[in-house]
Amino acid sequence: MKWLKANIRFLVVAVVLIALLVLANGEFGDIAKSLDAKQNQAKTMLTANYRALFTDAAKFNGDPATVEGRKMQDRTQVTNALTTLVNERMTFETDPAYTLDSLPQGTSVDEMINFLRNEKKPELQRELGFQRYFGPDVRDDSAFGFKLPAQATLTEDQVRDYLRKLDMVRCVAHCVERTGVQRLDKLDFKAINEDLNTRGVPTHASATGEQPYFSGEGLEIRVSATEEALYDLLIELQNPDKEGLHNRYLSVETFKFEKPDLLDPQDALITAKITLVAYRVNPESSYPPDESQKAVQQSNARAPRPFR
Repeated sequence: MKWLKANIRFLVVAVVLIALLVLANGEFGDIAKSLDAKQNQAKTMLTANYRALFTDAAKFNGDPATVEGRKMQDRTQVTNALTTLVNERMTFETDPAYTLDSLPQGTSVDEMINFLRNEKKPELQRELGFQRYFGPDVRDDSAFGFKLPAQATLTEDQVRDYLRKLDMVRCVAHCVERTGVQRLDKLDFKAINEDLNTRGVPTHASATGEQPYFSGEGLEIRVSATEEALYDLLIELQNPDKEGLHNRYLSVETFKFEKPDLLDPQDALITAKITLVAYRVNPESSYPPDESQKAVQQSNARAPRPFR
């Protein structure tokens, strides 16, 4: 009894310490289990994300991508697709009737020249010669804005170019007629590719031995019309769908209006000088140098799944 009284404090402290150790052991056990669970969860997530990275890399030529990086590439792909669509749409494709494809296979160059000189040009002269809105004298050699060489032998490519010019003249004349423009006074073909390249249009070759991405045929026209008819003409020229044919877009490069002479009320028409460009696109060009190939790579893969 005396021993118990002498050591009561020690016994109480010992009991308290034992209780604390038991509680602490339980808490540490819970903490350890929680840490193990979190570690396993983190390992599982990391493994899944790495698997996604390597899967994504396999689709994109070995380069793992981040979500933001892939979004940027996806936006680039969309931009490239839209650019290609616009470029394909905003061109002037020659009417099949004004191409050499309408001739039998094996046609000689002399027969092609005859097709140009004695068939298509006289045909257009007959069509426009009796139109009141067509101002130039169709009997004039330069009535259509260009002059055929008198006796010189033409190459096949030159014949194609002259046929395309005739088609452009016919297209412009029909636009004038449809929009009610009173008079088409003059046509004049211009070399315009250098001017286009100066303002950033890729009309120079991107690599040695290839044709430019864009090439343009310039045509300057002068017309006399009311203000409303002129606005309608500008819209109609840039309409890619004309007379049942597609890709017949004529780009309005510049235009200048001159106000009518108000002192002469009998002639209240506005005179306008409009420069048009008929574009061709070369799909084989290496322009733009990187984006086109990147778009091809991206088009063959699905977007990556979101990372956790």
